[in-house]
Amino acid sequence: MKLQTQNSKSLSSHFLVALVMLLGVIGLLTRWANPVDLIKGQPSGFTSLVDFTRNYGNTFNSNFFLRDDLIRLDYWSRYFILKETVFPQVLLGSDGWMFYSDEGNLDYYQRVKPLSDDQVLLLSERLEAIRNELSDKNITFLFVIAPNKETIYPEFLPLGIPVTDNPSWADQITTSLAGTGVRVLDLRDDMRAEKQHAPVYFKTDTHWNPVGARAAYDAILTTLQLDFPILIPHPLEDFDRVTETASGDLAGLIHLKGEVTEPFTALHARFDKPSRGLKDPPTGQMITVMPDPALPKAVIFRDSFFNGLQPFTSEHFSRVVYVSDFSYNPELIDEEEPDIVILEMAERYLNRLLDF
Repeated sequence: MKLQTQNSKSLSSHFLVALVMLLGVIGLLTRWANPVDLIKGQPSGFTSLVDFTRNYGNTFNSNFFLRDDLIRLDYWSRYFILKETVFPQVLLGSDGWMFYSDEGNLDYYQRVKPLSDDQVLLLSERLEAIRNELSDKNITFLFVIAPNKETIYPEFLPLGIPVTDNPSWADQITTSLAGTGVRVLDLRDDMRAEKQHAPVYFKTDTHWNPVGARAAYDAILTTLQLDFPILIPHPLEDFDRVTETASGDLAGLIHLKGEVTEPFTALHARFDKPSRGLKDPPTGQMITVMPDPALPKAVIFRDSFFNGLQPFTSEHFSRVVYVSDFSYNPELIDEEEPDIVILEMAERYLNRLLDF
């Protein structure tokens, strides 16, 4: 019986390979890029023999018959039939959990490349310099660390991924900043506490889900209450919890967006949300305003983790400028004259503070 099952799986694999090869041959015969057109400079802007190979490849890729469908079929068969777990940029764990494996993300989890003492010192000095500059202008500065997904859910990673005894970048930086004037909000403990009650990250996405985002928002506003008591976060009870379906960015990276889905808990506010986004903000920015001038103003330098936070935080600032960049911009601060500046970064990006 076991041999019969193995033979059946082998036949399925051979059939899929033959099908992909057949479609590939059809593509080659029907939509092969025309070298004559390329030499004439059409349609890919050929300008010299040096550019020929690149332009020919670009034209071939853009005209190959059923190219996108073939790619999706390849990933679909590898995921659903062959049950593969390793893909470019994505690693599959247990119970349907997906993990990002690009940008050194797993190296970070394994702690194979700790920051040097000189690097830690430089990072601390740069954050202290930002804090001191803002303090001189009576502006509150908050540095927020968003946990990587595998930091909060290591139990769903494939077995056999070793972790060294080295400290993580987050550990190194928070330890170095302890006792300085830099206010640091490390959200790892908040996420671990919240996950005891409900999932806080998507299975098919790199980011926290609405429950996790609300917990992060709660922690941020609670921290800022030391200087701004008016910043009172809405508790989870102020939201209706509705089950919806998502297919996240990791599913998209393996070309199965919409094919691999998961249920999640969406949060629908039971209160009015008067904040409004301004039209045509500068490139790389999102600006929201509230009609209450008693609320503080903020500038938030952030990564994609703050996408889930924006619907919550925008209701608490008279004006907030979200900047899709880690680089602290003193000119923008002088222009906006905020009361609060937040710098939020995911764990895997903390070393980019060295590029400031």
